Amino acid sequence: MAFMAFMALSMAMALAAQPLAGQPIECDDDSCHISHLQLQVAVGVPNATNWTALGGVCVAELPEEYQTQPISDVLEKHPEEDGWCVFGAVDPWISGCAACHKLRDMQPYFEVYTQETAVPIKADATPKTLRFPNGSLLTIRDYTYPIVDIYCYLNGYYDMPRKRLVKDYDYVEKISEAQCASVEWQNSDLSMQGMFAQYLHESEILASLMTEKGISDVNQSLVNSIQSHFVVKCLLGRGHGAICDIPECSWRGCVSRAGGEVIVKYTSLGECPEL
Repeated sequence: MAFMAFMALSMAMALAAQPLAGQPIECDDDSCHISHLQLQVAVGVPNATNWTALGGVCVAELPEEYQTQPISDVLEKHPEEDGWCVFGAVDPWISGCAACHKLRDMQPYFEVYTQETAVPIKADATPKTLRFPNGSLLTIRDYTYPIVDIYCYLNGYYDMPRKRLVKDYDYVEKISEAQCASVEWQNSDLSMQGMFAQYLHESEILASLMTEKGISDVNQSLVNSIQSHFVVKCLLGRGHGAICDIPECSWRGCVSRAGGEVIVKYTSLGECPEL
């Protein structure tokens, strides 16, 4: 189920890291562009993407203590590895992000994302408007994972050129680096276990807000909590940030505006232009 790599990451403590088979495929400038279907043939796995074979898992059996230690401390033990790859055994969407970092191409991730749909968003769901501390309004219809729309909105990903986010890796990387440069991520003491507990707390608050009638207020404390997920991405990417989240937001949806209100439309409902 694809509901953003950052969600899979936040749920790390709920997943047991298992030994994964497959040896990394060496990748050079001429061989790094491979489609999902080509990948299936290459690794002999029908109807699945073997991210491990593309180098998406650097630690096949993740030590249990890695879940409770600060992520920065874990990465110090693997100074030459992409942080996404270090935690790749936690979930296929994390290893998929790591593999696409190595490929410098988001297309394989995109192809899998479009084939494996998340919990459906109902076209007739009642629109819910959220008001943020700065007075801005966001209207969404995803009652299962409202945090995803909020995250995409707060980071400005819904306002970026959608096609370029999918096809131009260098462009996405520059955006990520610039955003990471604006936050204090190097000295963060966030851990996987801590992020999981935080995610559960955020989800409880949002579930309550989504059941309220009328416009609901998202306070600054919740905004800060959700934004800490981005800090984790900067940690894992060693300053390169949310390289998978950015194009995933563009695949997920688009927005329209009515006065000061931002209204999310959903690709899965055929409401956004094709990419």
